[in-house]
Amino acid sequence: MVAHPDPSLSVPSDPEGLARGLHRKASAAPRADRGRWLSARELDILTAVAEAALPPGRFLEGAGRDTAEATHRYLSDIPREAIRVFQGSLWAVELSTLPTKRRPFSELSVEDRLAALRRFERSRVLPVREIVRVLLTPLKAMHFDRPEMFRHVGCRYELETVRDEKPRWMARVTDGREVDTDLDLECEVVVVGTGAGGAAAAYELASRGRAVLLLEEGHYHRRSSFNGRPSRAFGNLYRDKGMTVALGNVNIPVWAGRAVGGSTVINSGTCYRAPARTFAYWRDHHGLPRDFSPEGLGPYYERVEAMLGVAPANPLHLGKIAGIIARGAEHLGLRHHAITRNAPDCDGQGICCFGCPTGAKRSTDVSYVPAALAHGAELVTAARVDFVDIVAGRARGVTATLGAERTKGRAPRLRVRADAVVVAGGTLMTPLLLRRSGACLSSGMLGKNLSIHPASKVMALFDERVDQWNGIPQGYSIDQFAEEGLLFEGGSLPFDVAALGVPWSGPRYVEVMEKYPYLATFGFMIQDHSRGEVRTGPGGRPLLFYRMNERDTRLLQRGVEILCDVFQAAGARRVLPFVAGHDEVSTKEALARLRSSRIQPSDIEVTAYHPLGTCRIGTNPARSCLGPDHEAHDVAGLYVCDGSAIPSSLGVNPQMTIMAMALRAAEILHQRLG
Repeated sequence: MVAHPDPSLSVPSDPEGLARGLHRKASAAPRADRGRWLSARELDILTAVAEAALPPGRFLEGAGRDTAEATHRYLSDIPREAIRVFQGSLWAVELSTLPTKRRPFSELSVEDRLAALRRFERSRVLPVREIVRVLLTPLKAMHFDRPEMFRHVGCRYELETVRDEKPRWMARVTDGREVDTDLDLECEVVVVGTGAGGAAAAYELASRGRAVLLLEEGHYHRRSSFNGRPSRAFGNLYRDKGMTVALGNVNIPVWAGRAVGGSTVINSGTCYRAPARTFAYWRDHHGLPRDFSPEGLGPYYERVEAMLGVAPANPLHLGKIAGIIARGAEHLGLRHHAITRNAPDCDGQGICCFGCPTGAKRSTDVSYVPAALAHGAELVTAARVDFVDIVAGRARGVTATLGAERTKGRAPRLRVRADAVVVAGGTLMTPLLLRRSGACLSSGMLGKNLSIHPASKVMALFDERVDQWNGIPQGYSIDQFAEEGLLFEGGSLPFDVAALGVPWSGPRYVEVMEKYPYLATFGFMIQDHSRGEVRTGPGGRPLLFYRMNERDTRLLQRGVEILCDVFQAAGARRVLPFVAGHDEVSTKEALARLRSSRIQPSDIEVTAYHPLGTCRIGTNPARSCLGPDHEAHDVAGLYVCDGSAIPSSLGVNPQMTIMAMALRAAEILHQRLG
């Protein structure tokens, strides 16, 4: 779990109705003009929103036309259904004041506009609140994404670009954007995806002498791409600019990577082995063998830890937030410690979630993928796999489109013939590929059983400087409540990302942002029992549905309460959980009121980082898509080695478990290939 907040366009509720509308409209009107997709009137409305929501402070400039124009440019390549949502939100705000003011929003005074925005913000009706969130999130992102704003609070805006090295194994990488003709290739195993599961499986097979071809939809971004700017990272490294949202009784952004390295490139580097209670649940409820236990997977975990250089975070780079949390936890008698991470040479740049600029974080783009290539594997990037080719009930290869982002002419096709296919496109994309291919359909479970590790955060203002941009963003933990399914992990935020995490507007919002050097952030996630599903949405993108149940809602509330208590015990001047009706919990009396309340799922700011389970393993073909060996029940030679194969929520960050299970599955596949 990482604790950066939502930089996405959220969407109103009524998910079933929205889904029908999106499917209905997807083939309708022609593609919007990406240069000017807002009309002049709509840009005026957006400017009026920016002026009211982001006024000038004591030293931070206010927003206006420039911010609106920057937002317009940044969102110019978003999906057209998201454009419709954004435009609809603009007009909902513009027309909202007609009944009471007899004038549209954009013609009101700044004070009246701010009052109108606050009515949206304070509504207890989720779709109403989401209207303003849709507009303010990108406005805030663009307003604070300027060097002068960073200078005002005394922190660094971006890093210098470094020069990329050219190791020998890069000769085994083909950029699909540079291919002009159709290709036919042949290998023993084709691996779709280069994240935690795909890269580990490819390495294991290549190191055993197998002819392996890796295919990746995204690009191979080297260190020169990682300049620390979130706005650049969202466009380059995140699927759909981070705009994937699980729709339900609370709309939850769900993050996924799209690059060589997958989500390991944008995660926090946190490394845990799955707890014994989770393995016991798998054996009891899914009939899995003893291979799935701390002892059974232990040797594979050890190999992963050796490859990634897993060790406790260096105390020199934990940042001041670690001392604050340690102080509060110690006062309350809670167990706390540094987190184990896959970054042995970390120097605390503080931007793990936007690509590690030093290569210290051992994401698969700098660990398993290069190791696989060094052992003879090949990699083709910008290769979107359209189908797994199935002949007589057996996977025989894949068909892919190369450089699909081109705008002129037909993109070339890649056809791969293989003895076995490993699909590792991630929990969101794997079920879509398998459904297009007619695979894993016999149980009816494909795309279902989605768990996401819902996460939230609490912020606090201190008299002492925190300078949360310095140090490891997720380097410290409170694990006192881990057996309850509640794990606290740090979440320090860069200035412009912190701006997205404060769901306010107006002067009180700017006041908090001007105190950014004194602002602390810490997060937590829950081992969820709620479940959702992934369907095919417009343009082939994943469409997520997830409804949070009562148990998980109470656990989220408990997490917020504990963090408020920790920050109070640490001496915070103001504690800001941003829970509806409980924006500020800075006193024991306010904390008691929060504890006595019964908040709803939509009252909490929730994000998610670990989607799992949409193609789960199991022994019963009627309740699972894959066997314990990761081979599909209904298609021979088809293996799935990513988070979608995980049977249930882990309760800890999943990358090590995905890798360990992928190594085991690759061993089995190697033996079967003879």
